[in-house]
Amino acid sequence: MKKLRLLIFLMLFASVSIFALSIEDILKSAYSASYTVKNAELTHDNSILLLEENDLEDKAIWSFDISVTPFDSRDFISESLDVTTLNASVALPNSGNTTITLSSPFDAGYDGAFLIRPGIEVSHKFDFNYFDDDLISDLDNAKNRIATERTYLNAIYSFYKTTLSQVQTLLTLEKNIKSLEHDIDNAETDLNNMLILKTANEESISYKREKMALEKNKRSLSNYLDQYEKAKEQFLASTDLEWNGLEDFNVPTLKLNELESGNSLVVESGMEAEIALLNIEEKESEMNPFALNLIGDVSSVYRNDKNIDRTLDENNGAVDANSSFDASIAAELEISSWKIGTVFNSHFDDGFDFTPSLSFYGSWTSNNEKEKDRLELERLRNTAIKEQNEYLDEMTSYKSESMSLQNRILSYEFDLENALDNEEYLYSVYESEKEYYKNGLVRKRDVDDALFNAESAHYDSLITYIDGLILYFDILIFSL
Repeated sequence: MKKLRLLIFLMLFASVSIFALSIEDILKSAYSASYTVKNAELTHDNSILLLEENDLEDKAIWSFDISVTPFDSRDFISESLDVTTLNASVALPNSGNTTITLSSPFDAGYDGAFLIRPGIEVSHKFDFNYFDDDLISDLDNAKNRIATERTYLNAIYSFYKTTLSQVQTLLTLEKNIKSLEHDIDNAETDLNNMLILKTANEESISYKREKMALEKNKRSLSNYLDQYEKAKEQFLASTDLEWNGLEDFNVPTLKLNELESGNSLVVESGMEAEIALLNIEEKESEMNPFALNLIGDVSSVYRNDKNIDRTLDENNGAVDANSSFDASIAAELEISSWKIGTVFNSHFDDGFDFTPSLSFYGSWTSNNEKEKDRLELERLRNTAIKEQNEYLDEMTSYKSESMSLQNRILSYEFDLENALDNEEYLYSVYESEKEYYKNGLVRKRDVDDALFNAESAHYDSLITYIDGLILYFDILIFSL
């Protein structure tokens, strides 16, 4: 019934044009016309692209090297195609940095001589104090993604609030203008009646006082009209829409859900605290190395008879075997400032003669950075405590702001109920005054005053509704 009455009431006022704008159209048009929004979208898109780039998983790294010498003298017949370097390697993206290298340099003479030296080497590091730095980068990327989305949505919601404030300013100016126009009309009527009824003359104090108040209201009206025109121009520039009044609208349900984990600001602060702890782990791992490096290598040499003959001629009868095979394995233990290692080599020639060799080595390096590392570690620990305190402070602020918003919701609901009740009451007064006027019980001015009061109350309701919509976006920002 209240909504039906309100609808009938709105139809009574010429100020509520059939071309009045809806909140949805205003926000949509302002969004499309805003370069601020466009820049916010571009910044968001670029941030997402950067995050996607950072989120790319580590992949195997392949490499290929080749070095070729087709000749190195003018005696082309005795020359050969000398491929001194022919390597292919892959580094696997695992914790041990496994690397596999294949090599096969060769020498192919133009007279048919041939020599090839194929080989393979595999290395792997067993880090017993390993720290996966991907934990930090992944957490940092997740934090940045949250911050990116929050910054973007905050910009959009804040933009909507700014647009709504413009609408609210226009409605407030319209209300003030109508109020002054009403007061001026009544004052002019009262002054005219004073002269007609001879209750005062132009020289009387009461007349002059009313005249001064009237002139003051006229000046105020002129100022308000000027502000109103400027506000409409600003609205047009911001939305590409001509201001024609505002349609009635509903505010979404104002409900605030307080999350146990807090909003994105709290979550982001918690991630910062977690990253600070991981930085300590990373530094401790760096200060206390404990790893075993293993390297295995297998290689061989094969030459054909023509290559042997050429080598005999070049080396005055000295030549290695037609083919040979070599294998080796090396292990190096790294502990603090010490490196201790061993290398086992084995050689087989084409006569299956086996030649083994074993060697050990060790090294010690003074750690001149030890005190610096200790101080850095202490700084990282202090940073971790600071980040934890900031996280707790952010959670406290979240709960405090949540209570503040809850109070704002209650206050808004109270104000809206009062505004709607007052509007309904003044509408009823207006209806009663019309009936009284028909029966000759009141003046036409009483009806006009009742109409003005009801119209002014409707402005109050619209302005209160916009307060609710601004509060709705505040809730959305808080909940990001």
